[in-house]
Amino acid sequence: MLTKSYGEFNLIHRILERIQVTSPDVVIGPGDDTAAVRTTPDMLTLMSTDTFVEGLDFTEDYSTWTQIGWKSMAANVSDIAAMGGLPKYALVTFCLPEDLRIEAVDNLCDGMADLAQRFGVLIVGGDLSGTPGPVTISVTITGEIPPHQLIKRSGAQVGDRICVTGHLGGAEAGLRLLMQSLNHPSHNLSAALDSVARHRTPIPRVQEARLLAESGHVHSMIDISDGLSADVLHMGEDSGAGIVLYADALPVDPATLEAARVLQDDPIQLAMNSGEEFELVCTVSEKDTDGLCRRITDATGTPMTVIGEVVPSDSGNTWRDESGTHALVSGGYDHF
Repeated sequence: MLTKSYGEFNLIHRILERIQVTSPDVVIGPGDDTAAVRTTPDMLTLMSTDTFVEGLDFTEDYSTWTQIGWKSMAANVSDIAAMGGLPKYALVTFCLPEDLRIEAVDNLCDGMADLAQRFGVLIVGGDLSGTPGPVTISVTITGEIPPHQLIKRSGAQVGDRICVTGHLGGAEAGLRLLMQSLNHPSHNLSAALDSVARHRTPIPRVQEARLLAESGHVHSMIDISDGLSADVLHMGEDSGAGIVLYADALPVDPATLEAARVLQDDPIQLAMNSGEEFELVCTVSEKDTDGLCRRITDATGTPMTVIGEVVPSDSGNTWRDESGTHALVSGGYDHF
């Protein structure tokens, strides 16, 4: 069945059935004119929003509707994690064409709800609108954090070490593998399925973010949404500092190395420029770096690696490998 034959209010009720909210903190949930929630005293409220447009930010060619829903919510949860916060409530808006299958809407909601439930996020409302196309998804999310734990991207200090959680390059490698598979259906993706999963269903680093914020040692932080090169340059610019990255220290896992081999791509360039990784990049004073990296890895199982340092702004932005020093330029995603 298609949305045009289902009806707006029937579709709203169907969506609400899939994102039911049960919490004593939600006074008014989905279905009224606005949501009402009890907020926690002595906390800062964090707010973020993202919009995802079919054909630009996602396509059915590479992901299921469940995976699209998951990733749309994951991107917003990661924004809260980038500040060190705990995600709490979300509003979702769908702009849907009348010839979209109802099952696609079901799957989209299921993916969002699965990711939200994993991180304790309550979907408390939103909006539904028709459109001639394409499908457009907007998510607004709130979170909270004690004021003294808030981490901005602008706090990097000269001498800080630059650290990153997890591994890099997998999301872009996964996307390129899917594109190659679409053009060459006979290609076998089994050797690098972890990279494909990194593109389709990324995992926001919420637990890691809270531990980093609670440590008191992190001076600045950002999540990798546009690519490592782009996002560390944002951090450096906002902090009035320069950036140096060490290419041989970038953490690239075996699945991404295998994907790079299949794609005949440079794994270092994948690691530098892969967007939608949703790993956390942070800066920490040199004396606190080793202990904090060990603490994060031991507590979460997620490795944290030193990949560079913060330098004076007049030193510029560079990356180094065995062949020498190179200018660091943004190679990540740019909407325009």
